[in-house]
Amino acid sequence: MCGIYGCIADGAASRVLEGLRKLEYRGYDSAGLAALFPEKNGPIELEKTTGYVADLVSKANGRFSGAHISIGHTRWATHGGVTDGNAHPHPSEDGNITIVHNGIIENSAELSDRVTKLGYSISSETDTEVIVHLLDHELKSQPEGHTALDAFSNVISKLKGSWALAVIVTGLEGILVSRNGAPLVIGRGLDNISVASDVQPFYGACSEVAYMSDGDNFLITKDGITSKFDTETPEFQILEGVYDEQDPGLFEHMMLKEIHDQPTSLSNSISGRISADGRRSELGGFNLSPEDIQGLERINLVACGTAYYAAEIISTYIRKLSNVRSEAFIASEFPSHSVCSKRTLTIGISQSGETKDTIDAILDAKKNGSHISSFCNVIGSTLSRITGNGAYLHAGSEFAVASTKVFTNMVATGLLFALTISNISEKEQSEILSALRKLPNSLYTQLIEEDGSIEDAAALINNSVPPIFIGRGGLSSYIAKEGALKMMEVSYISCLAVPGGELKHGPLALLTDESPVIAIVPSDSKLNLMESSIRECKSRGAKIILITDNEGPITELADVLIHTNSTHEDLTPFLTVLPLQLLAYKVGVLRGVNVDRPRNLAKSVTVV
Repeated sequence: MCGIYGCIADGAASRVLEGLRKLEYRGYDSAGLAALFPEKNGPIELEKTTGYVADLVSKANGRFSGAHISIGHTRWATHGGVTDGNAHPHPSEDGNITIVHNGIIENSAELSDRVTKLGYSISSETDTEVIVHLLDHELKSQPEGHTALDAFSNVISKLKGSWALAVIVTGLEGILVSRNGAPLVIGRGLDNISVASDVQPFYGACSEVAYMSDGDNFLITKDGITSKFDTETPEFQILEGVYDEQDPGLFEHMMLKEIHDQPTSLSNSISGRISADGRRSELGGFNLSPEDIQGLERINLVACGTAYYAAEIISTYIRKLSNVRSEAFIASEFPSHSVCSKRTLTIGISQSGETKDTIDAILDAKKNGSHISSFCNVIGSTLSRITGNGAYLHAGSEFAVASTKVFTNMVATGLLFALTISNISEKEQSEILSALRKLPNSLYTQLIEEDGSIEDAAALINNSVPPIFIGRGGLSSYIAKEGALKMMEVSYISCLAVPGGELKHGPLALLTDESPVIAIVPSDSKLNLMESSIRECKSRGAKIILITDNEGPITELADVLIHTNSTHEDLTPFLTVLPLQLLAYKVGVLRGVNVDRPRNLAKSVTVV
């Protein structure tokens, strides 16, 4: 989603452009840049455009060389269409103030009426522009002796909603910043001080980071952080982690590379989390001990999108392997008041750790007395800092908007959690863990032994009506949902996913002679029931794309047969999701979609 980068340094604008490039993974539709130059007191230099950072660089055409203070933005549209006028930064009418903003100003309509009555004209459709006009009025009307930070703080007090703001003003040797409900962090290096919507752009530029909290309003200068009335400012700490360059290498797209990363990323997820003798899961990092967790009334899992489908699988593991009640919730629909208490644990699951709906659900859980924790992939993310405990996913940086390897690591981490608190026998646990340790190699062989069946399935789907995904028995029905989501995200095909037993309760009406049905059928206790569901579809003319490790009579029902490797029945999601990811990718490529950056989607969803 929207990205902010600001910098105070020699060559600030070029540093900002590089920072914006490192934020491209978040997803966006336009970009902009503003800068101040030494000893120049006129209007702030500004450029913005629809498209990508590369388009902004071309449009700027070297005009920003020599800037010493700069802010930039990548916009994911929420208020107003994708136009140059709606792109950030937004300037004041005299050009002496520019602002970039992530989040949503909920009272923007009310504020627009106010600034219009003050004589300002609103030239964009955004909820952001009102802020720059309010600040312009405040700066021009405040009593003598008041500072730009005073004026900025007064404007912030009028806002309702969520925001991360960065503002530059002609004559002000710094950047005004504010955070409320949207991430904003400050970085410091030997020759610069910077601000960004996450830490990714700091790698290679900054060695220290300071995390802003909700309600913080600061002025950042080359000398550090200034607050109003000398109130507390965040302390800098060592920037941890390593930046992975967005490089597909030998692969055509990042999404394809990340699918092929999964043998390695899964190994990283389980490494050091299984006892030396291989008999016990030892997932640490939680405030509560396994015994404490076993004594709870319930475990709530809150997540969105792909993470929610992972949460459904994890919840199934917890219920099966322990005596603790567990349920997965879509974070934006989380009924915290009725499922949270002092005897519950609520775990937020997020790739970025910045997903606002998930963060809000976790905060609501805490207000209602629940213990809180998290599974996320980004060290130092808002979710990990709010919860203060949990497990990192160790999937490595994921740049494609559609999540693949992080989904796999979510499920793996959740399985290890369920096993850590389980009450199954050591023999049963050892069998699952032994199979889990073999999975990276199994994924690898499945990837390199592709036989062309996925290409055949992609061609079938590309030339037909929207497909239906089916599975049974919980795990496979959740994988069907994830497969349908992947297909929608990167091919723009409307998809339906239903448990196989639900076909006869409505979805069969959709089937025609052209309908592809993707059936996920591992060799588990539901295989015979899935055969019945497939026959229901086959008898109505549907084309069956069968994903299975089975080699029995059920394979004769397939129009396209995609073989997977075999594993323990609890681990089948790891091997059945892989062909679904590849299938979505290949259909997207056939349809000419930018599979790494699908339209209208963002990697880090920081608005409600």
